[in-house]
Amino acid sequence: MEAGETPEQGIAREVKEETALETDAISLIGVYDFQRMNQVIIAFHVQARGEISLSPELAEYKLFAPSQVLCWPSATGLALAKWVSSLGLEPRWRDPAATSKT
Repeated sequence: MEAGETPEQGIAREVKEETALETDAISLIGVYDFQRMNQVIIAFHVQARGEISLSPELAEYKLFAPSQVLCWPSATGLALAKWVSSLGLEPRWRDPAATSKT
């Protein structure tokens, strides 16, 4: 956020700067602890429109149907699961064994 911005204004500005999309609606999903990084994540759902044009800070993007995303049991993964549930869908969870290999 920049001085004088509300969280919603900051999110809309960042979405525009990073993707060139116009923000139509912003709603809070929830607040999650991310203990591994000693952080708190405030997750929002953003409805946006336009043609995606990535800033130089972003390399690529992929689009997924909400029914196809895989959630994980921490921070942003929990936020994603809550958003998927809000659509009336059952969240799909990533296999923890697949990510624990070193």
